[in-house]
Amino acid sequence: MNFKILFLVGLFGILGVPQTQSSSFAQEVDRKSLREALAFHASFDGSADAVVQRGDGRVYTTESLARKEWTPGIQRPDVSIVKGAGVRGDCIRFADKSPKVICYKGEVLPRYEQKISGTVGFWMRLDPDKDLKPGYCDPIQITEKAWNDAAMFVDFDKDLPRDFRLGMFSDLKYWNPENVPWEKWPVEKRPMVTVKNPGFTREAWKHVAFSFEGINAADPKSTQSSLYLDGKLQGVLQGPMRFTWDPAKTAIMIGIEYIGDMDELMIFNRPLTAEELQTVIQGKLQQ
Repeated sequence: MNFKILFLVGLFGILGVPQTQSSSFAQEVDRKSLREALAFHASFDGSADAVVQRGDGRVYTTESLARKEWTPGIQRPDVSIVKGAGVRGDCIRFADKSPKVICYKGEVLPRYEQKISGTVGFWMRLDPDKDLKPGYCDPIQITEKAWNDAAMFVDFDKDLPRDFRLGMFSDLKYWNPENVPWEKWPVEKRPMVTVKNPGFTREAWKHVAFSFEGINAADPKSTQSSLYLDGKLQGVLQGPMRFTWDPAKTAIMIGIEYIGDMDELMIFNRPLTAEELQTVIQGKLQQ
């Protein structure tokens, strides 16, 4: 043991700070930083309104994906808050598909003039091959315009067995300037991460998270987006991304064509580390 180590050991002894307490304090600082990064949280405990939101945290129902009419509250008979059925506390349940969409206002999102970074995470419980009706399903989609124009989402593909995918679509004119029809766009060039056999079941909750960083950055070399299932990295998208949106007009839409349970929707204003993501998954964020 050299002199510096002896000095530090002696110093901690003088101050009466055991090493275990020092580590605990460091972890507490990390959780404080994580809480400060939490920009949106819908716990679905007793209500679908957000319990953390930097803006209007109310839940709305729109008449369709066009979102011309925003009505406060859950205005779909097939969507309910189910007491005690969540990962922790209650959860939101989608019992059927509907043209109406459950939404939150995107005021929490950064403007396009800024570099866009963050993490979206939530829990799902369903058997996609048995529970979902024919067609695509987007458990969450965030956009001002459309799914292929400055949009981020996770979805289940329409074909059985259903793949689970992360989509990060820049402005339509940026990623598809020739307006090539989607069916003719090469699969390997689509801005998506695809997970085959993702392992969702009716019996167990699975945590979904995706992070993004450097969107609209002057140097696009650092731009990337990552998909996680239960905290395990599934794939990474790298390359320049350009998002143009107005948060006041952008929607955080949940449960599009979705049939199943959802819980603890969180949006952070920066990418989370693997350790921070585990803190969220283990429910230690508010401790």
